[in-house]
Amino acid sequence: MIERLLLAAGILLALWAGWCLIACAQRRLARPRAADLEGPLTLLYFYTPACGPCRLVQAPILETLAAEWKEAVKVRPVDVTADPEAAARYRVWTVPTTMWVDASGTVRVVNNGVVPAEVLRRQWRQLQRERTIRELHAA
Repeated sequence: MIERLLLAAGILLALWAGWCLIACAQRRLARPRAADLEGPLTLLYFYTPACGPCRLVQAPILETLAAEWKEAVKVRPVDVTADPEAAARYRVWTVPTTMWVDASGTVRVVNNGVVPAEVLRRQWRQLQRERTIRELHAA
């Protein structure tokens, strides 16, 4: 009886240790790479060519905003079928997904689904305000 309990405890301990290793690896993969971060703020746009809402709704919104923001924000499209590692790194499970990433590599905001232009503008303004406040406190 005690042998069975010890065996069960050993198995549970091995499963727990394996889960911890996998969780640690996933956190490491989720860190942004330097190539993903261009400028003070980057808006990552995850899509697939087969996604209707991506092509017909979200892409035109982002094209308009990219022209409006010019150099202030880098809009970086990521085709998850061509770059599944990026989708795994950022834990993207649905498309379209937009994600604000600051220059330090911190993911600031994640939007799943189609996001209207005004929501993205509001998020950008909020992130700009937060950055200004951090710079004032650092000075």
